[in-house]
Amino acid sequence: MWRKISLLFHTIKFLKPTQLIGRFIHFLPRSILEVSIHPKISTETSYQGFIAKQSSTQDLDCFTFLSETNCLSSIGWDHPEVSKLWRYNLHYFDFINSSYVEQDSRVQKELDLIHQWIDENPFGKGTAWEPYPSSLRIINWIKWHWRTKSLTDKALTSLWNQVRYLGDRPEYHLLGNHLFINAKALIFAGVFFKGLEAQKYLNQGLEILNQELNEQFLEDGAHFELSPMYHALGMEDLLDLFAICHANIPTFPRGEVAQKIQLGLTWLQLMSYAHGELAHFNDCANGIAPSLDQLESFAFDLGIQVNKMEGESTTRLLKSSGFFVSASKGFKMIADVGEIGPTYLPGHAHADTLSFELALHGERVIVNSGTSLYGLSQERLRQRSTSAHSTVEINGENSSEVWSGFRVARRAEPMDLDCNQEGVDFTLACSHTGYQRFSKDIIHRRTWTKQGAILTVKDQVLGKIASAKARYFLHPEITVREEDQVLYLDKNGKNLAVLKASDGVNEIPILQKKSSYHPIFGLSVPTICLEIALTESQEIILNVTF
Repeated sequence: MWRKISLLFHTIKFLKPTQLIGRFIHFLPRSILEVSIHPKISTETSYQGFIAKQSSTQDLDCFTFLSETNCLSSIGWDHPEVSKLWRYNLHYFDFINSSYVEQDSRVQKELDLIHQWIDENPFGKGTAWEPYPSSLRIINWIKWHWRTKSLTDKALTSLWNQVRYLGDRPEYHLLGNHLFINAKALIFAGVFFKGLEAQKYLNQGLEILNQELNEQFLEDGAHFELSPMYHALGMEDLLDLFAICHANIPTFPRGEVAQKIQLGLTWLQLMSYAHGELAHFNDCANGIAPSLDQLESFAFDLGIQVNKMEGESTTRLLKSSGFFVSASKGFKMIADVGEIGPTYLPGHAHADTLSFELALHGERVIVNSGTSLYGLSQERLRQRSTSAHSTVEINGENSSEVWSGFRVARRAEPMDLDCNQEGVDFTLACSHTGYQRFSKDIIHRRTWTKQGAILTVKDQVLGKIASAKARYFLHPEITVREEDQVLYLDKNGKNLAVLKASDGVNEIPILQKKSSYHPIFGLSVPTICLEIALTESQEIILNVTF
């Protein structure tokens, strides 16, 4: 019980007053009532160049989300035994704006499904009417109508009621990407519908946008929740808003949004790999957000110039987001030397401080293990834990107190960061305070040094500890050969790297453990985790020759 009280206290103390007030309001009864008419719709804006969503259904009955297939005719819209995230995806209605070939018969079936949703999801009831899925559905129905001109009076009335219900209580108790998508939906609705009430929702959305733009999109371009996946989704949101507002809404912050898009797409280039995969820091999975190529193409169509970095060598410390990236021919390393996320919103954070990923010769080699699920399961906790990342775990504990599905209590704080290129390609060093909640003298310090074709990763643990382990998760396509405590990392018979470990005095073994890798939601792939135990020297040195 005291443990739970401690976790709650050290979580709540970071929240903003807005969140606490919003949470109280969130549980109050609603007074808003359903209406039976809708305003006229505007004919002045009808943009159709949005990024197509991935196809999740062929027959509009059986849907595949998160690598799981269910049929609407069997489970309905809100079956309690189906995961909340799966149901959210069903209620988003992304599938009506997918890349599936559009035919008149398909449009009619999509309209029939919209009508079915209206009939089977009464006003204000169930998962369907929660603010986040409502926001995405509002946007998708509007995009669909702009393309097909097919929403009926019945559908438009329902859409208007969804807008009113959302506008009555946006997600101020959560903030972050949830509040931002609420604002986007209100802006879409304010552009789509005519009249004073529609203008009210447009102004409400623009007010949130102006409040959150600099808060959520940092100076180095990153989205402040520090997840490449949510960052890419944020880029799509900004591009969508720019597309419908820049020429028609005088109060839209056109220049500021364009600059955020430019910086954000550069950041995404740095945090992506040659095959379009995203770096796995915090909650991040491939296949959810639009690809970098899609986002850059959309930006180009909107007249926003993006600096393409293909083939360029670069070494950058992204100070606002706390990531270090070094890329050159045959080498790319991304390291997390920053905070876990915004102090008041760590829901998508992992205990991954001082973790890193490494790609060699265009192939991913060392990775963090990724994210395959949300919810409250033990596996969700494990995937957020320090032990699921390529970093050091001390005394079997997490560097940040991740708990529940989206909670963090006490957090690791980076300190003594040093980055230089004096006499080497680079040296990056950083410590963190995450284990000082157990003893004030415990500090983990990691130093990466690259010179030519050798990367050295040195871990030092200060203070009295019981045990510590450094882990390095391998991409599942990597195979390992071992000869006399030397590991050879290969892919398709080609050697990519040679690994040796020492404690500063003697060579020490690198153990191979069975583990799992989670590149997309709903998928776990067997892989190998390399594990090195700390010796009495309290120092581990890993040499990677490539």
